Amino acid sequence: MRIDDAIAKSPLFAHVDRQTVSSIVRSLSAESHPEGRLIMGAADSVSSFRLVVEGRVKIVRSNSHDGRELTLWLLGPGDGFDVASLLDGRPHAVTAWALDHVRTLAGPMALWRDWLDESRLLRLAAHRYVGQKLREVGDLAGDLALHDTSVRLAHLLLRHFRRKEDNLLRDLPQRELAALIGSVRIVVSRHLAQMKRQGIVELRGGAIRSVDLKRLLAEAESELARSEANVGRKAAGLRSGGCES
Repeated sequence: MRIDDAIAKSPLFAHVDRQTVSSIVRSLSAESHPEGRLIMGAADSVSSFRLVVEGRVKIVRSNSHDGRELTLWLLGPGDGFDVASLLDGRPHAVTAWALDHVRTLAGPMALWRDWLDESRLLRLAAHRYVGQKLREVGDLAGDLALHDTSVRLAHLLLRHFRRKEDNLLRDLPQRELAALIGSVRIVVSRHLAQMKRQGIVELRGGAIRSVDLKRLLAEAESELARSEANVGRKAAGLRSGGCES
């Protein structure tokens, strides 16, 4: 993707005048990151802010003791990181990794803050972008707390495969899908195999090529109803046990 195209679709520049955008872009440095490369460590989150021009980036929270990972955000062209450090100036305990060959535009945090101070429209766009990212991580927290793996996987596929052109899940390995829903590859593989038998997904080399959204939505609603019914039965059993005692 060309730099102009990535900038044009970036929510960080929504409604910002072209002159301001051009001035910002001219001040940024172009970077290239091979697939699998660490782009940003936790300590680096306060030094530079980056815009994704091409490829996909995952923002990860990890457990240093057992190596488990949870992908908080999956970013594509037009997205930026790290917005938390941009706004509060504090290190963010996350890392950023290249899922493909990735190109970014980077600038010092101090310079980005100057631009935010100078441009009200840029400030508003940044706040809207932060709000969007907060909603996404809130949805993830809700899924992790309230739903089992099959429902979480269905929600993930529905969110991304509804966006045909900007679908960041296409051809993503199953281990990466698992990290997006707080699971492990073997569990996700089992659920995808079942979805394949039901005609919901088409797999190629283990990666998802297409999804029947109507069937997926119907299955997700059915699975959610079964899960809620199980919770209701357990709650009724607890109330009954409490009455007997």
